[in-house]
Amino acid sequence: MNTSPIVDPDDRTKDTSPATATPTAIDPAGGTQPASRREAVLAAAIVVLIAAVVVFGLVFPQLLAPAVGIAVLAVIVALDWLLPSGELRQVSKKFRSS
Repeated sequence: MNTSPIVDPDDRTKDTSPATATPTAIDPAGGTQPASRREAVLAAAIVVLIAAVVVFGLVFPQLLAPAVGIAVLAVIVALDWLLPSGELRQVSKKFRSS
């Protein structure tokens, strides 16, 4: 037999008051967590990229040098995205304006 509890409208408003509501915003103390996750993803991507270049070099030895060059360029771009200040973007703007 199913019974439903009787809810008083006054009790419902007391439970959902802003003082007792659970905050849904991101905790400022946890602000470093996405950055560390981003660094972990970047580290994993670099390891996978190195493994891919090694396998590519074993299969196509003549194309090892271009593959290494492309991989190094990809790592530089990834590090530029990771740097919070965008230091590499600032340096590249100086070279483009010259």
